[in-house]
Amino acid sequence: YKTKGVLMDEEAAADANLIMYNAEGLPVAFGPGDIHFDDHYEDGIIDEKDRQIIGDPNPDFYGSFTNRLIYKNFTFEACFTFSYGNDVYNYLRRNLESGKDFMNQTTSVLARWRTEGQQTDQPRAVYLDPMGNSRFSDRWIEDGSYLRLKTLSINYAIPYRGDIIEGLTVWVAANNIWTLTNYLGPDPEVSINNSVLYQGIDTGLLPIGRSYFIGIKLNL
Repeated sequence: YKTKGVLMDEEAAADANLIMYNAEGLPVAFGPGDIHFDDHYEDGIIDEKDRQIIGDPNPDFYGSFTNRLIYKNFTFEACFTFSYGNDVYNYLRRNLESGKDFMNQTTSVLARWRTEGQQTDQPRAVYLDPMGNSRFSDRWIEDGSYLRLKTLSINYAIPYRGDIIEGLTVWVAANNIWTLTNYLGPDPEVSINNSVLYQGIDTGLLPIGRSYFIGIKLNL
């Protein structure tokens, strides 16, 4: 489903004039504080006929680039990875901002609709969410584009040469140092598994961690 924000008052709800059918098959009108869903079929009823394509997990382009800078005995290397144009389904945020049960929620839910005329992008919180405000919609689809400093390393070649040791280099490196993204989840580089049907779905798996390394290289 596509959304058009939150119905902020009775007038907005009346203008939208939308209903849905509940589990008992009875019509129920969307009111102030509910999500304004796009009535794509234009029949005044929000149901499966109003579903639309709302995202694409495949990036327009992606790749990486590296840089190397040598100064005297020092070598600096950096590797950047990037992805642009892919969408991510933030299932984790859907659970933590649904406002439909007693689960812990994010602080974003503090801005939920409470009073007539309130302008917010968070719908009202109602137990069990009878109007389906937290249903699968473009509320949970986010831009997953990112630029990441994947690896940074510094090497120092010690100016020493002996009978046995012909070269000695000390190096330090770090992975996943910095990420530039508008994605609200912990990591835009996500998928449930390697299947093409599970790309771009964030279910709250642990993000890629930062790691550090130090080493010595000997040339004999």
